[in-house]
Amino acid sequence: MTVLPQTPVRCAVIRMGGYATAHEERGTEGMKISRLSYVVLVSTLAIASTLHAQEKEPAKSAPTLAFDGKVVLSSLVSLVDGRLSAISDLLSVAALTEEVRSGDWARMKPLLAEIQKCEGGAVAWYALPDGSYYTVDKDKMDQNLKDRPYLPKALAGQKVIGDLVVSKSTGQMSAVMVVPVSNGKTVTGILGLSLFMQKFGEGIQKDMNLPDSAIFFALNRDRVTAFHVRAERVFVDPATQGSESMTRAVQDMLAKEEGVVEYEFGGPRRVMFRHSNVTGWWYALGLPVVP
Repeated sequence: MTVLPQTPVRCAVIRMGGYATAHEERGTEGMKISRLSYVVLVSTLAIASTLHAQEKEPAKSAPTLAFDGKVVLSSLVSLVDGRLSAISDLLSVAALTEEVRSGDWARMKPLLAEIQKCEGGAVAWYALPDGSYYTVDKDKMDQNLKDRPYLPKALAGQKVIGDLVVSKSTGQMSAVMVVPVSNGKTVTGILGLSLFMQKFGEGIQKDMNLPDSAIFFALNRDRVTAFHVRAERVFVDPATQGSESMTRAVQDMLAKEEGVVEYEFGGPRRVMFRHSNVTGWWYALGLPVVP
């Protein structure tokens, strides 16, 4: 049986945004923090420095907030993109193992169970080209994935990071990471992990150590909220929330790569945003506007 690096070490590196591949230099644990991990680490230190300064300084004007917000927004994007990419990388490593390439669910299940343990709220699964699939928690499923938009992409040999779906096996609002499994000539199966986004958003709040007044969320091109500081707004379209100014702000966001928007929703809001080529999401972060 293929043995991946020890679970606590592997999961720690995933949360930092990197996974060691076979060609990388290996330390005593067989792991190496990637360049992206270093970026996340530096960004995290920048957040800590910014928040520490905010505790000591008086209320800041909008230009200063914008400067600090740029640092924290970059850290948010690096943290989330890095973590999802690391999960995808780990799935890619697993897809090369004999257990997974065998197509035998009984052989590959222990390996996928180890990957699932790395996330407090997720389910790992394996699908066949016809859309039938197995999950670590429930084994063979009665449902089929042939209607999922990511299936034809994976069958064409593409990786998918961040497609938003309601999980058929759990009913959870999820972001999926999907990689193809190949025998060297054709795609014989698909490995995936569905990450539960309400729990994921709670983890971001904890990992980033943001102030309670902070606003952060991410949207995909279909205006579906991937994660939000308020868990009840995950998978909600902002245009349905009764704020015309917020609807206009979202339209403006989705038309640009980055910028700043203002809107009214329970008070005046100002958020900075940036588009990610990793997930295809628009990340946003800001604070309520103080009159």
